[in-house]
Amino acid sequence: MRAEQSRAEQSRAEQSRAEQSRAEQSRAEQSRAERLSWLDVLKGIGIILVAIGHIYSNRTVFNWLYSFHMPLFFLAAGWVYKEKPIITDIKRRIQTIVVPYFSFGLLILLYWQVIERRFRDSDMSFMNALFGLFSGCYDNLDFNVHLWFLPCFFVTVVLFNILVNMGGRKITYIVSALMSSVYVVLPMPELPWGFNRVFKYIGFYAVGVILAGRETRIVDRKIRIGTVAVALIILNFFLSLHNLTTGFMWFVTAFIGVAAMILISQFVNENRILQYFGRISLIVLCIHGPVYRIVVKIVSVPLHMGTDAVRENVLLAMIVVVATMLICSVVYEVVVRIAPWMVGKKR
Repeated sequence: MRAEQSRAEQSRAEQSRAEQSRAEQSRAEQSRAERLSWLDVLKGIGIILVAIGHIYSNRTVFNWLYSFHMPLFFLAAGWVYKEKPIITDIKRRIQTIVVPYFSFGLLILLYWQVIERRFRDSDMSFMNALFGLFSGCYDNLDFNVHLWFLPCFFVTVVLFNILVNMGGRKITYIVSALMSSVYVVLPMPELPWGFNRVFKYIGFYAVGVILAGRETRIVDRKIRIGTVAVALIILNFFLSLHNLTTGFMWFVTAFIGVAAMILISQFVNENRILQYFGRISLIVLCIHGPVYRIVVKIVSVPLHMGTDAVRENVLLAMIVVVATMLICSVVYEVVVRIAPWMVGKKR
């Protein structure tokens, strides 16, 4: 009798532990889903701001957006960093970064050579542009200068993982901080694959890794974080307005702007449109340049306006932004069905 009671109690205890384990796993999965949802929102906001910064021709808005919108992507990428064996990581990064870079880079280069070059004030030869694509040098990417991000991003994430594998995370954080400090005090020439810009951005990637390692919880909607976010945006705008975006102050101004966007993204948490654009941000980055220039030209013709005038008009510029994002999304849906490898995906 006692043996049966003991077995019954043991069975109930095992069942209780199993239920507790399932509950903990469910909470972990829910927490990760929440984290990924607001990160997609963050990237969605970021890529829309990138499009606005490139399309709307306003110096004040340009300076403000450029004070933080690129660091935002490096910090967001650091947030989802996971240590991997060096070779495994490089293979994965080649698939998800390098292949899309060359796929869209070559297509856009051909389009530029055959069509757009005739309408743009550029004296860069095809061979120089091709050299720019393979070298990843900013100064030779005139046909689609926005592509500079991908080789720089590739070197940043691969280098960070190599440092982690070789010396651990604490050493990597120190090295990242030192590299960013070097960028502040030492002017650097343009280097292949944006290696000089790696010094500029690896610090933000490291901060993203550090923040992700802490117990972060999606901010409760009842907590009025809007005031803090608005205050940070105003402060970031004030600093950029007064050109406090060089040297050490560039990092300060950028972190303030990124912090504001993180708060907003965590507050929003889930928004299908922003999450979608966050997920397709890679293809938007790759093709929005030639797309928006075509849209601007189409808009300017019936209005009998110059393309510069269209871009200086805030309403017309926002119409171009919306049209550009929609076209990029259509292209993504087509590519992901017929050639998913172009965007770093498998069938």
